[in-house]
Amino acid sequence: MTIRGIRLGRRGTTGKGARPGTVATLTATALAATALVGGSSVSPAAAESHTFRPPKIKHVWVIMLENKSYEAAFTGLNQNSYLWKTLPQYGELLRQYYGTGHYSLDNYISAVSGQAPAPDTQADCAQYKDVSPGTPAPDGQVHATHGCVYPNSVYTLFNQLDDKNLSWKAYMQDLGNTPGREDVNRCGIPGDPSGDGVPAPGGATAQDQYVVKHNPTAWFHSLIDDPQECAQVAPLDGRAATADHAAVSGLAEDLKSADTTPAFSWITPNNCSDAHDTTCKGDNLSGDPNNHQGGLYASDRFLEKVIPQIMASPAFQDGGMIDITFDEAFPPYKMYGNSSSDYTGNQDPKLNTPTDTAQSVVACCNELPGPNTSQPGAQAFGQDTTPGGGITGSLLISRYIKPGTISDQPYNHYSFLRSMEDLFRIDQGGTDGHGHLGYAAMPGLRPFGPDVYNNPGGKAMQPAALGSNGVYSATGQQPQDQPAEVEPDFTGPAAANDSLLQGAGK
Repeated sequence: MTIRGIRLGRRGTTGKGARPGTVATLTATALAATALVGGSSVSPAAAESHTFRPPKIKHVWVIMLENKSYEAAFTGLNQNSYLWKTLPQYGELLRQYYGTGHYSLDNYISAVSGQAPAPDTQADCAQYKDVSPGTPAPDGQVHATHGCVYPNSVYTLFNQLDDKNLSWKAYMQDLGNTPGREDVNRCGIPGDPSGDGVPAPGGATAQDQYVVKHNPTAWFHSLIDDPQECAQVAPLDGRAATADHAAVSGLAEDLKSADTTPAFSWITPNNCSDAHDTTCKGDNLSGDPNNHQGGLYASDRFLEKVIPQIMASPAFQDGGMIDITFDEAFPPYKMYGNSSSDYTGNQDPKLNTPTDTAQSVVACCNELPGPNTSQPGAQAFGQDTTPGGGITGSLLISRYIKPGTISDQPYNHYSFLRSMEDLFRIDQGGTDGHGHLGYAAMPGLRPFGPDVYNNPGGKAMQPAALGSNGVYSATGQQPQDQPAEVEPDFTGPAAANDSLLQGAGK
């Protein structure tokens, strides 16, 4: 069971479409025991109940892309018209969605566990090894002076879904392409994290562009030590049976029916398809073996393939939601097609000015730095004060969301985690006693509300006209001058509740 994010034991449960999981039950004895070992300074009463209930979305797909700011990804600066032009016609653009740190790995960990950045997770954990000392800290956090693999006591969203008998699956593009590079049968880890650990490949190869730092399941003993959990971490295209392991279906196969589609799907593209690499080491899905352009050009090729598959599936048609987001905001560099560095080849020298990097290290939502670092943004891009991971933007598509709409309500990865916990009715255990892990349990943190789920009846709607509602700014007003569906004008200690009341969305 889990109390305040601390995992105390396991036993099997069964249910339709479910796998053995953990049972989260609250007892006075367990609560007292948690308090004795540090627990959390957030009391259960701090997570006030609110009147807003998210719609009954049955299936969620999360696609995490890499290293782009809102300006880079959603304004036409780069060759990614499918993401910044086409897809916003079908959903809502969150223009004030933030990463929680720099660089990549700490964001993935925050998004699924509520754990704050730590020195080695900020550095993307070149050496795959256990967290130390790994002792409890306030607010459901863990002391992590060194290392990146969290102890069995640290719960994740995946464990919470187990407790609710809800199915989940994490799809990793290219996982296992090179035998021995990562353990395809153990959540894609590069080896044993005990002691000094093992090197964690941080870059792609021509044959295998999977990198473990972009796999959120690989960093928790509560997942990697359980073969039943790791059976839910699969190559995007599945894998054939071997002498020791049964075949594993991929995304396309699972989407054929609602019954075979997990309630929650996490999709990690490879280091090319997620827009990370400027020049791809391998295939970029363009169909041209001589074309290795990466960045947002490559991520568009991936989205053009995967999003139509999901949207055409029975599970999406029956109350599904797609969330396309980025881990962290790299500055809106102006190099053609890749957003990877400043372009200095303009004939007019006045145009050859360095990009402003300030928006790539800002934070929202009263983000706390946590017990392991004072600068979640790791002083990235030459900035002295770096409280967060910058503004990335995020795009949500569902029949419960009006096509072509915008919200300027600030959210971050902790908000995302809290939103998923609320969406799947996870309301016991966690750091606050109400099902919220780590910093997803902080008082005043706002989950997705009526500004996001702005079509509560779920009636299917036609896509919005291209470029309507200021969805993209390259051809007109700047983002700060465009009209938004919701503005963040709720303040004070009751802001989280007030913003969720009926009619709060503008």
